[in-house]
Amino acid sequence: MTQTWQEQDGADAALAALRAMVLIAESTVERNAGQLTLTQFRALRVVVDRTPVTMGRVARELAMNPSSVTRACDRLVALNLLEKAPNPLNRRETLLAPARPGRQLVDRVDRDRRRVLAGVLGRLDPVTRAAAIAAFERFAGAVEADGPDPRSLLRHAN
Repeated sequence: MTQTWQEQDGADAALAALRAMVLIAESTVERNAGQLTLTQFRALRVVVDRTPVTMGRVARELAMNPSSVTRACDRLVALNLLEKAPNPLNRRETLLAPARPGRQLVDRVDRDRRRVLAGVLGRLDPVTRAAAIAAFERFAGAVEADGPDPRSLLRHAN
């Protein structure tokens, strides 16, 4: 007999929610920054949140190969969304900071995502909405408890 997600450990329900969230993430980036990939936008987000930041730190936070991050950031520099400069304390490192249009883009995507998420939550009855918000808060806290390295989540899953 086939089990539904409700009969399992909740991972399938979480996976369905994750897919919905990724759809929202991708569509809001596409709508506001059609020329960027989701990976490029994620790199821009890290720089906006952590500025100034090195390429190496962006790569670690995104759990990506440094050369892939360099290519993504070079594209963001070419689009005038990021600025980069040599680190005066370590000439082997490059520091990244958001250009004004980059910061504005991240703000625009965040506003759009809040609007979309508020619309989805608004379709729920008040009790379910309150429970969903509380669950999101606890879920985000559980993820953040592992620290900024997303690879730590994978170690716990094995």
